[in-house]
Amino acid sequence: MAKDLSSFLNFLQEHHPSTLDTVSKPIKPAQFEVTGLLENMNKENNFTAVLFNDPANVYGHPSGIKLVSNVFVTRELCALALGMNPADSKMPLSLEYARRENLSISPEIIRSSVPVQEVVQIGSDIDVGLLPIVRHYEMDMGPVLTMTCCMKDPDTGSYDVSFIKNFYKGKPDYMGVSIHSPHLERIVNRYNELGKPAPIISILGHHPAFYLGSLSLTAFERDDYELVGGFLGEPLRLAPSVTWGEDFLVPADAEIIIEGELLPGVKEVVDPFGEVTRQYQAQCLRQAMQIKAITRKQQAIMQDIFSGHQGHWNLGAIPKEGSVYNTLQSKVGNVTAVHNTLSGIGRLACYISIKKTKDYQAKQAALVALNEAWTYRVIVVVDDDIDVFNEQEVIWAILTMVNPHKDVTLITNAGSTVFTSEMGADKVIIDATKPLSKPFPSTFRVPPEALKAVDPKVWLDKRR
Repeated sequence: MAKDLSSFLNFLQEHHPSTLDTVSKPIKPAQFEVTGLLENMNKENNFTAVLFNDPANVYGHPSGIKLVSNVFVTRELCALALGMNPADSKMPLSLEYARRENLSISPEIIRSSVPVQEVVQIGSDIDVGLLPIVRHYEMDMGPVLTMTCCMKDPDTGSYDVSFIKNFYKGKPDYMGVSIHSPHLERIVNRYNELGKPAPIISILGHHPAFYLGSLSLTAFERDDYELVGGFLGEPLRLAPSVTWGEDFLVPADAEIIIEGELLPGVKEVVDPFGEVTRQYQAQCLRQAMQIKAITRKQQAIMQDIFSGHQGHWNLGAIPKEGSVYNTLQSKVGNVTAVHNTLSGIGRLACYISIKKTKDYQAKQAALVALNEAWTYRVIVVVDDDIDVFNEQEVIWAILTMVNPHKDVTLITNAGSTVFTSEMGADKVIIDATKPLSKPFPSTFRVPPEALKAVDPKVWLDKRR
């Protein structure tokens, strides 16, 4: 059986029930009830995926479609998505991502019994408001779809899948599309040059490995459908679309797909929206989508991202850790770990540990990382004895190893950003490694043989 969202949720319920909560009471996503519950859970440090069995549509009526959020809320859930032991959710997860990023599996095309086309709405039957679209924050423009969109490059024929917000505009067959992805912007610009409508689909639910794979920092020319297969560990099943047939293939095992066209020269107001930085993204003009078809499974589960929270941050962190590790190993070679922190929203800050043999190597590694991931604003490089997943150790290294006159580098006007941050286009490199060019005290440690000999589980008296 092909991997999909429902199979993953069933796996969690059977084998890891503590990672998934369910809500059977009717709930109104467009009236902040979903995000209200998730925010309360967040304040209680209750980090589980949540399946809503009876969410209302935008009109306040039962949608008949389930809704799931928080699927990526912990690194342990992300490890399970890749078939790993949840105990291996730190650097082993990053390394596994790095390995799978180098894999490609050709998709499998099916033309009958397509799960995502069990229900097809076209023409006057189209009404995107029938979906349980979530309104996230009080100043948001309205309900917003937060999952991926896919476009096909008209020249190379390769598919690109990127997380893109779709704004409900109160019309049954029309949405605003907030494209900030460099790859999709290239495709949109090419269609504008050709003067043609640009085909686009919204993929509102699939196996979480599908989405993790789509976030890989790969070249524009690489086909994301093949890339995603490497993360699924099997061929991604594709089917001809309802609107364009064989000219545009869609993921056959998705839960819901919206097929539409970006209208050349037509702009729509999008945002404000509570974004990844926990601040509102400013209102702007972006693309307009004319919806051509909505297809879904009979028992569909729509997926949403609780933006500006842990699941959203993990989606930015884990893929970049794997991609940046691959690049650093190929260009620098002495990197031991890469971590994008939750405090840095998984995108703005990167901690790198290296086995340094020359003093310049720390800054060299940082510059390579900055060039690989445009979202970074602060890079901290530490020695390999520092656990980059332990922020307390990293801060200790900064406070004890850094001479701000020579170890802190400010790079100004180093690219644009879509993030709300006072740092803007400026970036900072902090070399928190121990200097090699002068005498410096060694860090103390308890002898390793003593650590092995005195295991707390054996030596400590059991509590009554």
